[in-house]
Amino acid sequence: MLQPVSANTDLPAEPAAAPAPALRVSTLSPLSFPAFRIIWIANLFANLGTWAQSVAAAWIITTEQSSPLLVAMIQVAAAFPLVALSILTGVLADNYDRRKVMLAGMGLELAGGLFITILAFAGLLHPITLIASVFCIAIGSAVVTPAWQAAVGEQVPRAHVGSAVLLNSVNYNVARAVGPAIGGLLLGALGAPWVFLLNCFCYGGLIWAIWRWKRDLPERRLPPERLLQGAVTALRYTQHSTVTRVVMLRAFAFGLSASALWALLPLLAHEHDGGSAMLYGYMLGALGLGAILGSVLVRRVQARWGASRLISAAAGLLAACLLALGLTGTLWVAFPALLLSGGCWIGVLATYNTTVQMLVPDWVKARSLALYQTAIFGGLAAGSFMWGHFAGTLGVSGALAGAGVMLGLTVLLLYRSRLPEQVDAQSLTRADSAEPALQAAGFDTEHGAVLVAVQYQIPNDKLRALIGAAHPLRLMRLRNGAQQWQLFRDLEREGVWREVFLVESWMQYLRMLDRMTLADKMVLDGVRALHAGDAAPEVSRNVSYLAMNGSQGFSLRRDPESL
Repeated sequence: MLQPVSANTDLPAEPAAAPAPALRVSTLSPLSFPAFRIIWIANLFANLGTWAQSVAAAWIITTEQSSPLLVAMIQVAAAFPLVALSILTGVLADNYDRRKVMLAGMGLELAGGLFITILAFAGLLHPITLIASVFCIAIGSAVVTPAWQAAVGEQVPRAHVGSAVLLNSVNYNVARAVGPAIGGLLLGALGAPWVFLLNCFCYGGLIWAIWRWKRDLPERRLPPERLLQGAVTALRYTQHSTVTRVVMLRAFAFGLSASALWALLPLLAHEHDGGSAMLYGYMLGALGLGAILGSVLVRRVQARWGASRLISAAAGLLAACLLALGLTGTLWVAFPALLLSGGCWIGVLATYNTTVQMLVPDWVKARSLALYQTAIFGGLAAGSFMWGHFAGTLGVSGALAGAGVMLGLTVLLLYRSRLPEQVDAQSLTRADSAEPALQAAGFDTEHGAVLVAVQYQIPNDKLRALIGAAHPLRLMRLRNGAQQWQLFRDLEREGVWREVFLVESWMQYLRMLDRMTLADKMVLDGVRALHAGDAAPEVSRNVSYLAMNGSQGFSLRRDPESL
C-alpha cells in the first residue's frame, strides 16, 4: 500500500549529492553517484531482457501470418496504457514515495512477464493472447514511468540531471543495439519461451536495485492530493505553461509520424529476401547503435544550436531516413538509414525529456513528464494503428515513405514553436517564504471556494510597469492552482488596484502557497515593488459559505506577508 511521503522516515539516508560538490558536469558524471550507478546497471540488464523479448514477441506474430494491422497492434497495446493512465500515475508519483510507486508498477510488469512465459512453455501463446499480455505489462509500465522519470533528480544533484537523462537514453539504446541480437540468437537456438524467461530474470534484478535504494525523502507539509484533483491541477498547470504545451504538441506530432519506423520494421525485415528473426534483430541493433553514437553528439549540438533547432534538424533527418527506407529495398541503404534514424530518435526524445526535467518545478514534475509521455505515446499508438492500416493497402514501403513525407511537413509547420533555451535551475526550487502562514479553524478546508483580493496602491507613473507585470503574475497564479484571476482598478479611489483570484478550496490555497518557487517569488516581488507606501499590500481572504459545514463561525490568523 502506498504511503504519503513524510519527513519522518526511518529509512537510512543515502544523499544523492554524496561525492565532491566540485565534480565537473559531463555525460558520464552521473555514474559517480552510487545510487544512480547501481540502478543504471540493473536497468541495462532489464532493458536487454525487454528488447530480447520484443524480438521473440514480434516474430511470433509475424510468423503466424498475421495481418499488418495485427503486427502494429503490439505497439498500440504497449502504448495505450501509457496514454490513458500516465496522468493518474503521475499524481501518485508527485504525492507519494516514488520508490514505492516504482516497486508497485514493476511488480505488475514482472507478473505479466511470468504469465507470458508460462503460456509460451505451455504452447498457448498466440497473437491475441500475446497482445493481451503486452497490454497488461504496459499497465505496470504506466505506473512506473512517471515515477522513474521524476526520480532521476533524487539520484543525482540537479546540475547532473540532464546528463543522467541522456545516460538513461544511452542505456535504453545500448540494450536496443545488443538485446535484439541476444533475442535473435536465443530465439533460433532455444525458442521463444526461454527468451521470455530471460526477461523475467533480468527484470527481477532491477526490482532488487530499486528495493535497496535508500535516500532522504522530500518533506511534505500538506496531505496528498486526490487522483482526480491532482490530474486537474496538472492540466491547469500545462494550460498556462509554455514549456509543457510546446513539448506535448511537438512530441505528439513527432510520435505520430515516427511510429511507422517501429510498427513496420518487423514487416520490412520479413518481406526482404532471406528475411529472418536475425535480420530483424540486426535492424533493431542498427537503430540502437545509431542512438549510442548520436548520444555522443547531443550535448555538443544542443549547446551550439539550442534545443529547438536540434529537435527540428533531427526530426527532418529522420523524415529523410523514412523516405529512404520506403523508396529502396537494398540493405546497403537500409542499414545506414537505420543508424541515422537511431541517432535522430535519441536526439529528439532526450532533448524533450531534459527540457521538462529542467524547466518544470518539482511539485508537478512527475505529472508534467507523464503528460509528455502521454503525448509521445499517444502519437506512437495512433501512428502505429494508422501506418499498420496503410501498410495493408499501400504496402510497407508506401507506408514508410508516407510517414517520411508527413514527418517532414510537421517539422516545417512546427518550426516556429520554440522551447526556452536557458532558465536558471535554481529559480525552480521552492521558495522559503512559501510556508503557509494562515491557520484555518471552524470550516471544511476541502470544500468551498476561496476568494483572495490583494490591494495595491500604484502611482500613475508606474501604471505601465503594472500592466507589463500583470501577465506573468496571472500565469503564476493560474499555474499554481487559481481557477480564475483578474486585476481591477478602483474607480472611486485614485491609484487603488486589486488583484483578485479564486481558488477551489482552502486546502488548495495552502497548496498554492506551498508550490511557490523562487521564480514565482521574483514575479510577486516585482509587483510588490510597484506598491506605494511602507505597509505591505492589504490582503483579504474570503471563504465560501459552503465551507462552513454547519459551524457557527470561523477564525483566521493572518500574516500580511503571505500572499
